[in-house]
Amino acid sequence: MGLSQLILLAGGMVLLGIISLTIYNSFNSKTDSDLYNEAYITASGIAQSIIDQILTKSFDQNTRTTSVSNPSSLTAVASLGPDAGESSVLQFNDVDDYKNYTRADTMSVLRIFNTRVDVNYVNKMNPDQISASKTFTKRINVFVTNTYLKDTLKIKYATAY
Repeated sequence: MGLSQLILLAGGMVLLGIISLTIYNSFNSKTDSDLYNEAYITASGIAQSIIDQILTKSFDQNTRTTSVSNPSSLTAVASLGPDAGESSVLQFNDVDDYKNYTRADTMSVLRIFNTRVDVNYVNKMNPDQISASKTFTKRINVFVTNTYLKDTLKIKYATAY
């Protein structure tokens, strides 16, 4: 084998290596993208199912059996969260009981999805502004994290009485 054939062989090996790495990176990138997309869709479904569950409950503890015409009759801002004796999500009966609720869902491929819920009174005209006083509008924030998500998925929903 001559020197020119050896150089051609070495060049061919380098070219084969470059092509192999390009193909590997392409497949690896597609797999990462597919996992991210699947995680995003799953996280969105988890968040939406929690919001749907919350919206089946009464607006406030004090609106369960009677109507309220003044926000001062609603649950105090500092008392948002589960009421005494509500230690399980199965016992929650109004929207703000879900404040600080957490849950972990395990999926076979995507592992664990951690979910946290926050509920606050908000300004009716600007639901992004948390209110320091009682209002007839509450905002539900659902945060979902997972290894395959690049950032926390956050879904906000405002509900009014």
